Amino acid sequence: MARLASHPVLDKLLRSLVLDTGNLLFSISLRLLLEIIPYAPLLLTSKVPLMAIVLGRVISWRDRPFIDEGSAGGDGYTRTPLPNPQIGWQVSRSSTEPDIEPPDHLKPGVIAQSYLIALYGAWPSNVIAFTRDPALYIQGKNVPPIYALEWDDVWEPGLLATRIVPLIREFRLHPSLVVFTSTAELADDKRWDRIDPSEFTARSRALANADQPGVSRFSLMDEESLVSGTIDRKMDSSRLERENELLRLEAKFTSRVRKQYLHQQSKQIAALTSELSQSRTDASQAQQKHLKWQGQLRDKVASFREEKATWQTEAARIRGELSEARAAIKSQQEELAVVKNEYNQLTEAEPKIRHISDYEIRIKQLTESQRLWDEDVRRRKEAHDEAEAWRVKCYEKLRVTKEEAVSQAQRIRCVSSPPFCAKTSSILEQRAPITTHVASTAVNKDVPISPSPNRDLVFYSDLLEQSRLRSERLGRENLELEGMKIANNDVTKEGDRSFIWGNTIVG
Repeated sequence: MARLASHPVLDKLLRSLVLDTGNLLFSISLRLLLEIIPYAPLLLTSKVPLMAIVLGRVISWRDRPFIDEGSAGGDGYTRTPLPNPQIGWQVSRSSTEPDIEPPDHLKPGVIAQSYLIALYGAWPSNVIAFTRDPALYIQGKNVPPIYALEWDDVWEPGLLATRIVPLIREFRLHPSLVVFTSTAELADDKRWDRIDPSEFTARSRALANADQPGVSRFSLMDEESLVSGTIDRKMDSSRLERENELLRLEAKFTSRVRKQYLHQQSKQIAALTSELSQSRTDASQAQQKHLKWQGQLRDKVASFREEKATWQTEAARIRGELSEARAAIKSQQEELAVVKNEYNQLTEAEPKIRHISDYEIRIKQLTESQRLWDEDVRRRKEAHDEAEAWRVKCYEKLRVTKEEAVSQAQRIRCVSSPPFCAKTSSILEQRAPITTHVASTAVNKDVPISPSPNRDLVFYSDLLEQSRLRSERLGRENLELEGMKIANNDVTKEGDRSFIWGNTIVG
């Protein structure tokens, strides 16, 4: 049966139970599904929404047999909507079935009650949620459309809830109804651990009718008796034999179920006894561990107290160090404030210090320039005096030379021509004072005289000219320096500037 639950034929079986309208086929298929459920409840968990739809058909089919779509019939029949065309399912109709009366265990009342017992014992929260609001439940489980109608149109509101009330009136409250919702019930796989088919069947029937443990499998929860009164004397002998065989089988099955129930109870008692002994052993071990833990905890508390005392001493020492550190930090902050103020003052005085350095450098430069200028002026004056002295000497020597030349020429002419000599002597005597006067005038007025071939005269003349040119150059430089000094003084009044580089210094 467990293999059949994982076989593809199960999908075909559920599809037949949802769509086909054959009453005998529906009874046989439902009976087969009832045989599968106890053996594979975990594998069938994903099929619970489809089995709930089958339950909706079973609740109506129990008292109202199926009738084909389009056939004439009133409220005493159950109609099934046409299947969705996309499924491609060919419906098995009741009109094509032979007119055979099913055995008692396949009759609608018996099989419907057995199917309800099985579903309620396995998934009670889903059964109640489905019958309360079928459309909402199916839409919440994301079941694809099976019929040609919407889920809201398949069942009338409240119809299934009204019809299932008489069937579950005597049922006991299932623990899953208190613990789980329909979704949580399907998600909890641990419920099926260590549960065999007999235990599943026994629990389901105990929840359905706990006061009748000896009722047979086929009529455990049926409100009607299987056989009442006497058998019709006109019944065929074959019918009597079949009923007799079914009763024997039912008696055998009842005995088997009773033995299984007793075996299950014995098994549960043994398991509970083993669990009790194990619990006692665990409790003894837990008590020993508890005593051991108490001793360990006492030791830990004592060690913690010692650590606490050590920490308190350490905390007091750290607080003292912290106070000293705070005092040191405060004094350092004060010193830092003083140093910062001094640094700000130095920063403010830095441009002035730079200006002082520039001034000192410039003073040195100007002092050196003035010294060079004074030296050049002195040397120029000495050269000028020396040149003047040499010029006077040159003029004197030239005059003497001319006089000697004139006197020599006169002597030569007097020797050659005495009359001309007398005349010339008188003329020279008249011109001599004029020549002397002209020479002295030339010396006083710095009249240039033709250069003498004398070497000293040429040397000193060149030296005099160089001194003059250098004196003029130094004069021009002195004037330029004075102009720059005046300009720098004007700029310094507007803002601090360097005398050397001429760049504005921003404080």
